[in-house]
Amino acid sequence: MARLPGVATKTIADLVPYVVDALQGRTDVATMAPKYIKRAVQEICESNSFEELKITGPTVALTAGQVSYPVGTFLLDSGDDYVQIPSFAVFVDFPNNTIVSSIQYKTVMALEPMLAGATVGVPARWTRYGTNILIGPNPQQNYSVFMRYQMRHRFPNDESNLSGVTLYIPDTWEEIVTYAAAERIAVVKRWNDQASYLHQLLYGDPASKTKDGTLARPGLIGARTLQIERDQRHNSRQLIPLVPRYGPR
Repeated sequence: MARLPGVATKTIADLVPYVVDALQGRTDVATMAPKYIKRAVQEICESNSFEELKITGPTVALTAGQVSYPVGTFLLDSGDDYVQIPSFAVFVDFPNNTIVSSIQYKTVMALEPMLAGATVGVPARWTRYGTNILIGPNPQQNYSVFMRYQMRHRFPNDESNLSGVTLYIPDTWEEIVTYAAAERIAVVKRWNDQASYLHQLLYGDPASKTKDGTLARPGLIGARTLQIERDQRHNSRQLIPLVPRYGPR
């Protein structure tokens, strides 16, 4: 049966033999491979956009006059944390909830003037500070909001029971995870030549650049195309009209 897009099918145990192969068939690394596969997945999933990890969170109501909300127990599914937020939206036609507007990210410093109680209105900006999401201006109604986010890949706290964990990554990234885990093991074992080779395989040769400064040999990670990039490739993008200035030229 063909694999459906965005559906995870592999476990950590499925990748262990490939880690062994990447380290020249050293079977003694098999028992330690799962925890280093975990670490590789954590790093890779934090920096890249994977459809397998994308979630639409619950629609929840803000509290009028309240600007601070806990991330993990209010805006996300239970037990989740996020690594990316492609969209944060608010229903602006309280209480009908039929018209949606985007809430744009700002830094804490930029948002600070909008957090005062005297500044009220429809939430239009947000930022994160610690474990809380800050929203401004101060909501004047119990507006409903929701997030579309990429969740942080979940793993059990007990690293002795990692083999059966499902991996929510594209199948084309399994090879990258395998080499990234193998590189970590090579570093721990002080197999320096193998670690250097695997690192260059993943990230490319920094000594090889094109005229515009990009890597001529970018490595597996830099060369891999994400699903979102493939979706955008053959579609038009929004054009921003340019308005000329008035006055003499």
